[in-house]
Amino acid sequence: MKNPAFIINPLSHSVAKSGSVLQKTGRTNRENCTVLQSFETLNSAVANILKTGNDHVFIEGGDGTIHGVLSAFMNHQPHIDKLPEFTLLPGGMTNLVAAHVGLKRPSVKKLTGLMDGVRTPNRVDLSMLAVKAAGADKTHYGFLLSTGALPAATRYCLDHVHTKGIGGSAAVRSTLLKVMLGRKREREAILTPTPLYLDLGEKQLDGDHIVTITTPLPRLMIGLKPFWGKGDGPLMITHVRKNAKHLKRNIARMLLPGQSSRAHRALKRDGFQSWNIEHAKVRLDGEMVLDGEFLPRTNAPISLYATKPLRFIK
Repeated sequence: MKNPAFIINPLSHSVAKSGSVLQKTGRTNRENCTVLQSFETLNSAVANILKTGNDHVFIEGGDGTIHGVLSAFMNHQPHIDKLPEFTLLPGGMTNLVAAHVGLKRPSVKKLTGLMDGVRTPNRVDLSMLAVKAAGADKTHYGFLLSTGALPAATRYCLDHVHTKGIGGSAAVRSTLLKVMLGRKREREAILTPTPLYLDLGEKQLDGDHIVTITTPLPRLMIGLKPFWGKGDGPLMITHVRKNAKHLKRNIARMLLPGQSSRAHRALKRDGFQSWNIEHAKVRLDGEMVLDGEFLPRTNAPISLYATKPLRFIK
């Protein structure tokens, strides 16, 4: 790599706890490294990297950091072919994206070997999910969008799980157990149906729903893959309608790494549906969460579509 750039979030969970692996390589300096003491400096840092022409960017932080940094690159330069390659280092409390396209167990040796060309790079191309509200100036980019119960569960995580020092997949498991086995009052607070209109082109759904999940990722945290739609669309979306039957049984069924055809039929019969799509439009009265970050609420129609693939090196 001729001229890599580095972006580090020192406030990310494991970076704050154990220090930055990138800085331990001795390759970072004031000219090539941005330490995000405040995200207010991110836009100028990204603009400078694009102006300088760095061919590779290392990002160290959690899902929120990766979401923010890649979104900044996309908003500055929407032409994917003109963006640098990226290497992601898991450094946060949740590291869903880095688990798929990031460097596994990053070490000084791995990083310097990659930078010096000694270590054979593994390239992964992956699209991002673009979220654009009608009339809005800004497009939001990320990897996992949810509505309904998952934003409610995210708030529960922030208020009751992360505050106890539980992070990452442990937080996800704790929240899922709370939904499935917790007290009725807490379970109903998370699973309260909210209005949603979903336009998939050939199919439209209009009515209260419990949850929708949309992602270009092949699977979610802790090996979960609650998607079983057919087709070649780059985005996978799963929708659970109001009054869906056998919630506990079907949530457990969805958590399996793979579902049989018989399970798919049972899920559809009980109000659970899944598709692979090119794009969709939604309108909702409720919150949306993209990579753990709450998006601005709006009553305007919202377009969902996949970008061209970005280049990740791990």
